[in-house]
Amino acid sequence: MKVLLTVGTHEQPFQRLLDAAQQTLLARPDDEWVVQYGVGSWSLPLPSIRAAADYFDAPSMQAHLAWADVVVSQCSPGTVFGALAAGTWPLVLGRQIAFDEHVDDHQVLFARELDRAGLALDLQTAGRLATALAEEDQLDCTDRQRRCRQAADRSAENAARFRTDVWRVLGNVA
Repeated sequence: MKVLLTVGTHEQPFQRLLDAAQQTLLARPDDEWVVQYGVGSWSLPLPSIRAAADYFDAPSMQAHLAWADVVVSQCSPGTVFGALAAGTWPLVLGRQIAFDEHVDDHQVLFARELDRAGLALDLQTAGRLATALAEEDQLDCTDRQRRCRQAADRSAENAARFRTDVWRVLGNVA
């Protein structure tokens, strides 16, 4: 399985996800990984790591999203919807204030709602990463791509409705 791991550009590290990914990588040596570790620590130079960097520029990130079967990420709207648009299924873990990963728990709430809406898989805990990847690996590639297309279509429909609603409200204000 081809896995893109990204923790985004937030100024607080997401070491909990990075540590879980390193443990998962050791347990699943046949997977190929691209890792964006931000301000966190990454020290696992295995042959299965295609690339690892603190940050990737936008064209590189797009290429990595297109390459990957799944993206493992913080629960960022940009990453989730970018992954779906690229046909890559998102496995997300919300940053938590209790671990000093963010200023509040909005990512945890967002992950839960994305999962409920069928737009991503909420890992809920970092320890669930290996199991989630094993389950994804059992899926046929065509099924995963179909799920991504369906989720991306629903997302686009929601975005269009949102734009319509916003302009209606703004039109009423003007």
